[in-house]
Amino acid sequence: EEMKKMKDASESEQNPDEKKTVLIDCRNHKEFEIGHFENALDPNTKTFEQFPRWVQENKSALKDKKILMYCTGGIRCEKASAYMRRELETCAGAASVQHLKGGIHKYLDKFGGDGFFAGSNFVFDRRVGVDADEHVQKKGGDGVVAKRIVGQCLYCENKYDKFTADAVCTVCRELTLICEDCKTGLNGEYHCADHQHLRNCYFTNLHRFSESELKSQLHELGFFFEKIAVGKRYKQKRRTLHRQMNRIAQLLSRIENGSVKEMNTSTIVCRSCGDVNCDGKCWGVHGLKRKHVLLGSDPSATPKKSVRLSSNKRSNKSLRKEREIAEIKRLNLSKPPNSYRCTETSIRCPPPFTRVLSTSVKGKWVGKSVQSVLQSEFHHFEDTQRLDELFKMSLVRLNDIPVNSEAALIRGTQTADAVSQDTPLKNMDIICRITHWHEPPVLVPTNISLQKIDLSQDVIDNLMSGGDHSEGDFVIYCVDKPSSVPVHPTGPYLQNSLTLMVEAQEELEPRSLLPCHRLDRCTSGLTLCCTNSAVARLIQVQMDNKEVEKVYVAKVKGQFMPKDSLYLRVVNDDEFLFEAPIDVVDVKKGLRAVSEKGKPAITKFKLLGYDRGSDHSLVECEPLTGRQHQLRVHLQALGFPIHNDVLYNENSEFGNKSLKQEAIKAVKKASEYEMTPPVLGEGVSIRDATAAKRVSLVCQGKVEEEFNSSQLLGGGAVIDLHARKYLINFNKKQKDGSKISLGALECKIGIPTWARAFKNTEEVYDKVMSAWLDEAS
Repeated sequence: EEMKKMKDASESEQNPDEKKTVLIDCRNHKEFEIGHFENALDPNTKTFEQFPRWVQENKSALKDKKILMYCTGGIRCEKASAYMRRELETCAGAASVQHLKGGIHKYLDKFGGDGFFAGSNFVFDRRVGVDADEHVQKKGGDGVVAKRIVGQCLYCENKYDKFTADAVCTVCRELTLICEDCKTGLNGEYHCADHQHLRNCYFTNLHRFSESELKSQLHELGFFFEKIAVGKRYKQKRRTLHRQMNRIAQLLSRIENGSVKEMNTSTIVCRSCGDVNCDGKCWGVHGLKRKHVLLGSDPSATPKKSVRLSSNKRSNKSLRKEREIAEIKRLNLSKPPNSYRCTETSIRCPPPFTRVLSTSVKGKWVGKSVQSVLQSEFHHFEDTQRLDELFKMSLVRLNDIPVNSEAALIRGTQTADAVSQDTPLKNMDIICRITHWHEPPVLVPTNISLQKIDLSQDVIDNLMSGGDHSEGDFVIYCVDKPSSVPVHPTGPYLQNSLTLMVEAQEELEPRSLLPCHRLDRCTSGLTLCCTNSAVARLIQVQMDNKEVEKVYVAKVKGQFMPKDSLYLRVVNDDEFLFEAPIDVVDVKKGLRAVSEKGKPAITKFKLLGYDRGSDHSLVECEPLTGRQHQLRVHLQALGFPIHNDVLYNENSEFGNKSLKQEAIKAVKKASEYEMTPPVLGEGVSIRDATAAKRVSLVCQGKVEEEFNSSQLLGGGAVIDLHARKYLINFNKKQKDGSKISLGALECKIGIPTWARAFKNTEEVYDKVMSAWLDEAS
């Protein structure tokens, strides 16, 4: 509709306001050349990364316009419209910027050649250009289709819109529109619009020129080189010209020495692969012959199947893991659960230390200032006054250079000693923060119970044939995770994570214990771990394939007798099947709820007993799907929220207040503990450690500002939900789709204290409760 209004305005002088609409093509120039929307503006870019510069140069002229943007598939124009909107709002307030959802592809699917798009749609495969319904303009009586051709030959300017593999710029290899008639006299060497000034002096095949012609070319290249001899923006252009001048100089030297016998040859050699008979289809979207030539392989041979490394073996992941292991060893952070544990309260709170936290700049941060990114992306820095204090003490660094508020006197500048917090971030930048690291307390036993179960040889031989059998053993660790403890290091938890404590307890190497899945921090029970990444992948695949039967036990509020519901199906008197989709309703809190828009989720419930005195029921839960918070959401939806679950039970008591006070005391006591010598992270000086401690909220006594109630063992830290048993079925899939059973592995642990102490007051459930306790023990 907006395009139609713009077209009508361009054809009429009666409505000048409509002419304020500008249609911008976000694609590159070569894409625009062969097809575009009518009246579209071409930014004339060769790569998409040049588009922001074009916006900066033209935003004053665009600030009062209604902007429409489009691209091939909708991705580039979506990014470009967001950037354009942000830039225009800085200079003109509100801005009207829209983009074509789905891009040209979706538009042509709907309108074809009858819309406002003229020419061919550029695609990134061997077709290069695709007509929209053959671009029907009119169809004569003989059925001949007349095409709307918008492109033109660069040399003769006749209508032409076919990019071919051999018609590329000899300087930059950019696709160039050159008709067949013009190709005949150019000896296979063409120059794009940006390099037309080099059409007489820059060639790939130098052997077809005489000595005098080569000297003339060298002289002309030198002239162009002098014009761009100064300036950082011309660095790449100077490198290109310098390389060509060296080629010519070397050839002239060989001619003078008599080592070149044959010149003035008209043989055309492919620049990419060096093949005389090449038709140009050896590069880019047209083929991979150049790769085969460089590797010395046969292009007709069957290519080897590439195998993507698992995430923990990729170079960046491996380096990060090595740094984490080095930090754990250097600071001696791997301690068993009985270390730093109070015997009276079972609260474990390790002493603080100074460490460096770092993050690489994400794409959406590029161009924003250091301060704006820190305040918008990290909740620790929402307080401007606290952030300014960190800047003053040089505790925030950009590429190892302190971000100091004193440098802000010269806004946006950078010196060798400090950078301003207004410095715009660039790709590959690294932001670091030196912090006095305190951890929230957790509740742990003296020893975390676990069992070790060996995988059967049949499973190893049939399901792990492609794995790394040299890495670790084939043992599954069945760990009884306590409530309040995270499975792995995350957020403010490091030493108080399950994997680090079990590694120290079992004398394993740091970061060698791999969790095969995860439980919520507030949930207790069975957690499967291993030391072999191949075993971890195997268990994860079985879970993804729904080959793992999970059994939980929960204590819920009320007598568990669900009422009729759209999602409820009664299996028998005590068993129910609840099929209700789950969707995220609050991303920040991680809150989920039953919603028709959500993903399918199925849970089987069985009533085990009811205590009339406390009005609580004991329920066995079997999730048949694996949605996050599935059991908690489904029980809340049925009207029986889990005991102590503050997140999904608004009427729940807000945790154990006395336990929370003990937790706060434990954090304060740990902060007073001074290690000798001081525990410092890599690259941290005594001065940095002192400054970090001075601004630490915990060291200032503001524990409840640093950690939330759940992290301080208040409401939501511990809920009565326990993972009790996993039954893993191993099946080998055959070519015909059938499965061969390789056996099953049952992993189970004991039941928690609150479940064992549950008092059933209803005689009708006595047998069920007794049988369940016998089986659980």
